Amino acid sequence: MLDITYILQTLDKTILEKQIGFQNLTEVQGIILLKNQKKLLDNYLYVGNYSDGLKLLKSCAPTVPVTMFLSAEDVNHTALPSGGCHNLIVSTLDLIDIYNRINIIIQNYRHWTDSLKGALCSGQSLPQILTMASEMIRSQIFILNSGYKMIAGSPTLYFEEPLSKELMETGYLSFESSLQLSDHFSLKEQDGFYKLMVQGDLRYHLYEIKHDSYVLATVLLASNSQAKGIDLKHLLIDLSDTITNFLLNDQQTTLNQDALCAAFIKDIVEEKLEVAVEIQNRIRFLPNQLKAFCCVVLIHFDSVQLPDPPYGYIMQQLEEIFPHTNMAVYQNDIVVLHTQEGRPQKSMDFDYEKLDKLLERYHAYAGISNASRHRIRIRTMYLIASATIRLGQSLRRETLPERIFSYEDYSMYYIVDLCAKQYMEDHHHNDLIYLIHPSIIKICRYDASHKTNLRDVLFFYLLCGCSLNRTAQIMYMHRNTVLNKLNKINEIAEIPLEDGYTQQRMIMSCLVMRYYEEYMHMTIRL
Repeated sequence: MLDITYILQTLDKTILEKQIGFQNLTEVQGIILLKNQKKLLDNYLYVGNYSDGLKLLKSCAPTVPVTMFLSAEDVNHTALPSGGCHNLIVSTLDLIDIYNRINIIIQNYRHWTDSLKGALCSGQSLPQILTMASEMIRSQIFILNSGYKMIAGSPTLYFEEPLSKELMETGYLSFESSLQLSDHFSLKEQDGFYKLMVQGDLRYHLYEIKHDSYVLATVLLASNSQAKGIDLKHLLIDLSDTITNFLLNDQQTTLNQDALCAAFIKDIVEEKLEVAVEIQNRIRFLPNQLKAFCCVVLIHFDSVQLPDPPYGYIMQQLEEIFPHTNMAVYQNDIVVLHTQEGRPQKSMDFDYEKLDKLLERYHAYAGISNASRHRIRIRTMYLIASATIRLGQSLRRETLPERIFSYEDYSMYYIVDLCAKQYMEDHHHNDLIYLIHPSIIKICRYDASHKTNLRDVLFFYLLCGCSLNRTAQIMYMHRNTVLNKLNKINEIAEIPLEDGYTQQRMIMSCLVMRYYEEYMHMTIRL
């Protein structure tokens, strides 16, 4: 849609005075010279002398806002009426020059919009559309995904400019380069989905293409001083509308599928998808086919260390660890639906070491659920992965990974967590001592009085299958020291530790104690 700014920018240096009542020039049919008209229409642009224009506004009293370009007969005496709803522009140009210039501006604009419509209707590809648009304005244009990876772009470098050069050479922007496009100091204008970044003589026009609140892509137009006087903002908006139509009509595009992936995860977690048939139907439209076994890998960021994570750029790197995998951002976390054909054994079939390095780089943590073939339980896997991170950050043992929390390592704590929540809901207090074996309470009292660690020794001894050597190794103690402590435990507890049920009961009691102290940050009453 033609905007009055598009014309004003070209006439800028010749304008003496202007009054702008509205922006959008809907369906402009042509240009009419002012000459005693009885009626003024809103779908034409009027050109005339200054005095004639003001007289007609008074005599005709148009019922709709109109646009007039007026030639100043005396450049020292112009005074437009204030408060009107019309567009009135007074120029130093004579009548013929104004008419000719506006006619050229409108023809150029129509050529731009008609070319875009023609390209779309004739079935041209996205690269062909961008090549045509770039040639018309002699500037570089690129379409980028959320990870600043190039989907399509100009094949020609019309002038030296670093970001365009990087995109042409590598196909994506590095993290450092992408930061230039979000630098608040370079931001000169922001209007809806459009923003303008200025860096020296270079200007970067960006327009976000959104669909159902999801960003499908960003159109980047780079220009230099040669484009001065051209309203690239509104040309870019028209181009972006064409690209949006292309993307939404192209059923093969991965951009739209990425949005579908984000919507799928949101709907399933928020219980808008609960029926197995509906879930299977939505899965068919995901970008990547799910294999037999699926687990949720949830990436959670430290909001203090990294308050504004570069999600798109991180997801681009995650694709190297999880190739051909569906992932999306949900609630400030990245949700990865990792799938594999074989039944998982001890771990899933991705590179844990590579993931750990990525997590460390971006101050993040990963929670990994168990895998399942049942798609209806993806929400359950998401909740388990989320709880695993929450529990792992407080209850991690030194022998376990620092940033990757697998559910199996924290499954017993998750059971305690569910139990504790239900206990507090039913009993209306958080005193979990009533869930703990009395012998553990006696051992804790002894520890508190004698500054010992008998409870920890008992806990690790039971976890190590009652092996003295393994317990001594884990706790960095001499074997005889462990033996002496176990004798003291037997003396205090007066229970048979060789009994399997008792061992299980004691382990669970120790887990409840650790949960209460280290996760809830409470001190149990002894």
